[in-house]
Amino acid sequence: MFVFKDIDKTSTVIQQNVVHYTQNLTTASSGIQSINIVSGSISSSYWNSLNVLFYTSGSPQYPNEHKFSFRNSAIVTKAIDRQILTKYHGYPSSSIITIPQQYYGEKIKEKTFVLIDKSFSDNSGNNPRIVDDGFGNLYSTNAHHSQSNTNASSSDNYVGNIFYDYGLAIITETGSWSGSVKYSDITKDTNFTLKFDSQDVINTNEYSVTVRPQEFNKSMNYTLRMPLSGTFGTTLNELTASILSNPYLATEFTGSDFTPYVTTINLYQTNDKDKPVITAVLPKPIRISNKISTTFKIRLDL
Repeated sequence: MFVFKDIDKTSTVIQQNVVHYTQNLTTASSGIQSINIVSGSISSSYWNSLNVLFYTSGSPQYPNEHKFSFRNSAIVTKAIDRQILTKYHGYPSSSIITIPQQYYGEKIKEKTFVLIDKSFSDNSGNNPRIVDDGFGNLYSTNAHHSQSNTNASSSDNYVGNIFYDYGLAIITETGSWSGSVKYSDITKDTNFTLKFDSQDVINTNEYSVTVRPQEFNKSMNYTLRMPLSGTFGTTLNELTASILSNPYLATEFTGSDFTPYVTTINLYQTNDKDKPVITAVLPKPIRISNKISTTFKIRLDL
């Protein structure tokens, strides 16, 4: 009869699963910020930082500069030449939307970003709507003025960039979205919404706990015990105390055909059996077989 048993480490499996969660945020969401910056002004430090970190390498202004060439991992693995960065230098002002990592996890999933500015609308009541193309570029799906009429997602119509790994969306275009609304006005009044899918990797540890015949054939359920002889007591508390002090099961639970039910499995550190580090509660009691082995799979998401 065993009370503790070592886990076979060779049966432990570690898996990684990519998961996505749709985020719906507003300017009231904690940490969401919109910053309007202009090169050469008091906010030029923002412009310069973005320029060095994201726009210097390969840009027209610094065609041979490769000091910072790491770029966005999502873009590197797909098609780095599909992200158009030239408009940052063509327009010395821009708007930054910063998203805290608590919302996007490891990165923003490509082709899920949607920004809607509710501060402005056209005569039909449509608000400016900006999305990403999956390669790190931003464009408007309902702009009144377009550089190219063939396709809203044409590179001529790009109005900015998104850096998926960093939760940064940058609007670089300063032209008109409609007759009275410029792209430089979008997000300025801090009344916009953001929608995108965050991406995280969940690490899952799977432990296999095998109970062989005749192992763990002792129940911890005190109701299977009998009161000690002559100590039944006169109250319920005295009867309970008598049962708890008796280490032996009642006669009907001592036969060879008796096997307990498992309701909870505790995992302990090797040198510390006082407090479990993992407790797994089964959705329903499982009866242990005295003829074949029973294996339980315990999965822990990290």
